[in-house]
Amino acid sequence: MDGLKLGLDLCDGYTKLSCLGQDKLWAFPTVVCRKKEEDVWLIGEDAYASALMGDGVIVDKLLKLVKKDGTSTISGIKYRGVEILVRFLERVLMLPLEEMTGDEKSRGPGAWVEQLVITVSEVEARLLDCLMYCGDYLQIPRDRLHVISHTEGFLYYVLNQKREMWNNQVGMFDLSEEGLFYYEMKVQRGMRNVTVVAEKEKLDEGFSLDVLNAPSGMKLADKILCACGERFLQKKLFSSVFLAGKGFENQDWAPEFMKLVCARRRVFVEPALFAQGAALRAMDLTSGKTSYPYVMICDGRLDTTVCVNVFHQDKENQLVLAAAGDSWYESKSTVDFILDNQNYLEFSIIPLGSKNTKTVKMVLEGFPQRDDKTVRVQTQVGFLDEKTMAVVVKDMGFGEFFPSTGAVLRQEVMI
Repeated sequence: MDGLKLGLDLCDGYTKLSCLGQDKLWAFPTVVCRKKEEDVWLIGEDAYASALMGDGVIVDKLLKLVKKDGTSTISGIKYRGVEILVRFLERVLMLPLEEMTGDEKSRGPGAWVEQLVITVSEVEARLLDCLMYCGDYLQIPRDRLHVISHTEGFLYYVLNQKREMWNNQVGMFDLSEEGLFYYEMKVQRGMRNVTVVAEKEKLDEGFSLDVLNAPSGMKLADKILCACGERFLQKKLFSSVFLAGKGFENQDWAPEFMKLVCARRRVFVEPALFAQGAALRAMDLTSGKTSYPYVMICDGRLDTTVCVNVFHQDKENQLVLAAAGDSWYESKSTVDFILDNQNYLEFSIIPLGSKNTKTVKMVLEGFPQRDDKTVRVQTQVGFLDEKTMAVVVKDMGFGEFFPSTGAVLRQEVMI
């Protein structure tokens, strides 16, 4: 069988899995249950049913548990949050094969997942590390597992639509158990490339979906959304507006908001938009050439370019260590430099769309000072988040003549 391209929207409330090629979508509560008498794990509604029968112990809010490095005791066994999350994901990833048999199923996800893209509300280092650990446990190679933000999933979904749907601004309201969010995407056309910028805002007016169970709650929720719609949509030209999340699976409770948002605008309802956007990203990763040749700026991606001035073949050039639009979590580079009568490295930090370049000088205290270009250093650059660059510099010595002193310097740089 061909490898599966999967997009997984992972939240504390609900999880949604989209499988391209099978045109299937699974949606279920993000809960897991271990049976009391045997090492069997259930997820979603099956987990709730087992807990109600009294033969299982349920665990919910898995992402919150992982982020705080919490634990849960089940049948006398203490499990770390990441250990519970990996069992949840193992069951989730078996869903596309539930009605299939064969060797691929028996060998687990690593045998048949060609690309898995997980989208989460916030791209945080702790959660990312745990998801990568889960991938390792499930034998999914690192180059086949990627994590993106909801904002990036929104970008991929929208950019996959016809161009007239995103020529101008695109807005989106996302209503789910996580709250009420507004997203906006803008296209900036330059001389060399097209830059797409998306932003997200969590709205203080958010409300629990439980209020929609009563007529009075529906009326109040409709009024709240109307106020938000007037604030974000008025006096702007939109190519399209999307409504996402469990709250918009049915729109009968919001007649006034729907009247407002649909006035002279194209409106589309897609409750599983993030999962489908992640699946489109998974599909793109399997192709030789990207279908999205844009610089994307959003949560989880850098909005600055980091480079250093170097001399190569007697010409001064800028060596790019990280570029605007790169995923900060995946952006890593290692370069060796030979210093020419200087005891520092100088980084240029260039914000996208700005001429205000910031220069950061990293003085190499404790490193040897030698003449005639005989100081060689290895520079490793990575990121702790979108705004924090971590730089590690090591003295590599210079052949047999000047062995390494073992000097190492680590510095965090705010970009």
